[in-house]
Amino acid sequence: MSHVHMVPVNIEKVVNAGPITTESSTYTKLWCMVFVGVFVFAYGLLAGDAGHTWGAFYVNAVYFQGLALGGVMTTVIMQIVRGTWGAPVRRLAEANVAYLPVAFVVFLTTYFGREYIFYWGSNPMPGREWWMTPGFVYARFAILFFVLYLLMARFVGMSLRGDVGLAKDRATNKSTWSLPIHRYLLRGWKGAEREVIPLQRKMSVNGPVVVLAYVVTISLFSFEMIMGQNPTWFSNLFGAFIFVSQIYIGWAGLALMSMFFSKRNKGLGELITTQQFWDLGKLNFGFCMLWGYMFWSQFLTQWYGNLPEETQWLILRTREFPWKGLAWIVFPMCFIIPFISLLSRDVKKNPVTYGAVCLILMTGVWLDRYLIIMPEISPSHIPLGLTEVGIFIGFLGAYLICIRSFLSKFPYVTVSHPLTHGSAEW
Repeated sequence: MSHVHMVPVNIEKVVNAGPITTESSTYTKLWCMVFVGVFVFAYGLLAGDAGHTWGAFYVNAVYFQGLALGGVMTTVIMQIVRGTWGAPVRRLAEANVAYLPVAFVVFLTTYFGREYIFYWGSNPMPGREWWMTPGFVYARFAILFFVLYLLMARFVGMSLRGDVGLAKDRATNKSTWSLPIHRYLLRGWKGAEREVIPLQRKMSVNGPVVVLAYVVTISLFSFEMIMGQNPTWFSNLFGAFIFVSQIYIGWAGLALMSMFFSKRNKGLGELITTQQFWDLGKLNFGFCMLWGYMFWSQFLTQWYGNLPEETQWLILRTREFPWKGLAWIVFPMCFIIPFISLLSRDVKKNPVTYGAVCLILMTGVWLDRYLIIMPEISPSHIPLGLTEVGIFIGFLGAYLICIRSFLSKFPYVTVSHPLTHGSAEW
């Protein structure tokens, strides 16, 4: 990270400006996107293409859940390492927590397509018959995800409590910060002077707990509900590969949100500068290398081990048509193009070029999820088409509704955080 100065924030200006507003026409468009996704999903099931439809649904469910989790983890990381540059973008990262209830409902919905998505959905899992029964699998992951989401919501809630409390204390129009969610967050509020620093210390203590819960939950999920699609293939590194790639797209998604909202909100645009893009780009570059390391570590050990139960999974995706061609598209999009592009400081500092790199790598990770999940459902045919596009549009609409709804209720900057006051002491 570069040695940067803390970004000065005019607290009164932020709290009196209110949250980031969204026009009703924008919400209408986003709900239309959700309707498209629901229609395509329902049509696919009714048209008799249930396997393909549930596969496309599961790819998007895993991807957008990972995007939201990775986004929340970026703000947890910033809290733990005390990144002095990140104050203007932390609220945007925290907004990802709003999608987690949707992700939880979507996860439970996949239970109804378990016979199409998972081998163990309709057959006993060799050597794990009792452990991988559908009811038991979904019950334990419902508990694990609920705990993880609750920990993340609690972490973000601490940040929101300090911000809403300070905003209400200092705002000229206090009714702006008197919504039901604000009253819920401010139960027993004792004032910013007494609460802000203790809240920050609690966040710093809870941050590592969130990291541990995230790593354990996503690793188990990856082993049993992604890798477990195949009854024989396994990789000890697969869990790490998945949770690292989620944070990888989390940084890219945060960068795109920073670019979008800074252009449409004058106050936020004054705080987010090329410095923030540069630092976000360096983090993207670091996780690009980590993604490549995880990918190569899995590929190399399985390839030179040459064990049939491991190599058959790789051969289907990297050496045989039709999936071979897609594999050679995914790797450049996830690693080669971002790695080469983000070597340049100018690329990272320019929102246009950096934004293009973010879109490429995020698309690459979506295709990577598709390449991991879909061959188990359709090994001899790549069914990529309108079904995937329609369901993706629906998920994207739901994700953006959650983000915008969150940002419309809270200060667009973490106004109570010591970094916005020029202090790194808490």
